[in-house]
Amino acid sequence: MNWIKNMDNISEEEIIRFLKTKREALIQELEKLDVALNAMTGVDFNSIPKSIDSLQEGSIPDHYSSKLKLDKKILFALKEMGKGDKSEIIQKIQQLEPKSDISKLENSISVRLSYLKNNNIIKADKNGRSLSYFL
Repeated sequence: MNWIKNMDNISEEEIIRFLKTKREALIQELEKLDVALNAMTGVDFNSIPKSIDSLQEGSIPDHYSSKLKLDKKILFALKEMGKGDKSEIIQKIQQLEPKSDISKLENSISVRLSYLKNNNIIKADKNGRSLSYFL
């Protein structure tokens, strides 16, 4: 019961910040599990709608870092650009991170854009033969 006494010193903002951080860590862990299960079973867990809205407050980074996951880099780039197709997003990420491996980025960005679009995290409009993505 000693922990209840310590709760008096914790603000509501600190609790909310802790819960948001914990939520983000759990989402990242769930994504890792989905990849592992997909690799082992061949089931596309990314196509299963998630009940958690990943675009809630705080999920789009305020600052760019090379340590961000690709999904977060895409979200940050779209926030900065407003709207862009795959090549424009790649170009923006490469501007933000000049030392990035362009071929690796080109190979993986289509899959991540599709995932983000299919899970209603980003939106897309048909622009001729390509898609233009936005938040």
